Amino acid sequence: MVLQASLKEAGIALPVYGLDGIFGPETQAAVKQAQRSFLMEPTGVADQKLFDALGISELSSANFLVDSPHSSGKKQWILAGILLGVLAFAAKKIRR
Repeated sequence: MVLQASLKEAGIALPVYGLDGIFGPETQAAVKQAQRSFLMEPTGVADQKLFDALGISELSSANFLVDSPHSSGKKQWILAGILLGVLAFAAKKIRR
């Protein structure tokens, strides 16, 4: 959600799903667009260079290295974040 909100703040559109907390094709396309606008290689992978360019201090690439020896607790937080994103998306759809 933080990445998507920062992309939107930077003027990158997320027209179909908006801020849903899911890193799907729309978010990947927005990441590529942001990378091009910051003169980076458009890989579609949100890395530390992109976080820094977007001014996202609360995110770090290290938070997403789930195979690192220090990541066992991080996996649970990442899964919890995904679950919250899905629940928020579902709640939004139900209210419509």
